[in-house]
Amino acid sequence: MKKIGLLSLALIALQNISVAQTSFDANIGTGAWLVAPKPVVVEDHILWNPGCATVNSLGFGMKTVLNGGLTLGLGVKGYYMNQNSGYRTTLKCKGPDHCDFCDEFDGEGVFVNWDEHDGVGDKTVGRKEASTDYAMVAVPLKIGVQIGKFNPNIGVEYNYRVGIDKNVGELHSLGFTTGMRFDFNDRFAISTDFYNGITSDMSHTGTVYSGMRGDEDAEKIEIRDFKWKSYRLEFSFHYKFGGSSAN
Repeated sequence: MKKIGLLSLALIALQNISVAQTSFDANIGTGAWLVAPKPVVVEDHILWNPGCATVNSLGFGMKTVLNGGLTLGLGVKGYYMNQNSGYRTTLKCKGPDHCDFCDEFDGEGVFVNWDEHDGVGDKTVGRKEASTDYAMVAVPLKIGVQIGKFNPNIGVEYNYRVGIDKNVGELHSLGFTTGMRFDFNDRFAISTDFYNGITSDMSHTGTVYSGMRGDEDAEKIEIRDFKWKSYRLEFSFHYKFGGSSAN
């Protein structure tokens, strides 16, 4: 009986320590998300058509401080993402002596036929993806270290996204996240986070030509797979409740 009593007391103490090191919070955030294909250089021409849009979020999270100041964070966030023109892509040319994007370079051009079949392909891709707002649910998992009131952290994040205005299918993506949190006190905190997509949002096969579009003498250079990824920078305000502060 005495052993059972001591074990019960030990378990209660361990539970109290765990609770004392964990905080829960509701958070609201705002920021921007960028969509861009990986820059591809073809004969001094650069395919680079990024687009930026606003994003707002509302979520819940928890943060636990372990021995040694190591922190673990887990959350779930809902997002409203405004339509992003970065998905709508044509070939943009930029030479070493040109400051502006253009469709021609020194009298010559490079163009892409997207998803080409029998020598014919689209001039532009991503029209539908670029013309809808998005709803998204994100689940970030982070590890970090507590340095006073500061908490630098890194982790991974899973995203599930669907179009609101148009049906663009379901998007499941995974990416890295890194950020910094500052705990003012037992109730309030702020944070900044950057998300870098690992998996692609969209992909298309592009046949790259040298010459002008519509020119029968245009030279086929190569066929490439192009992938579009998304990135996000966000600032959030946290209101902590339940448990106790895990500064």
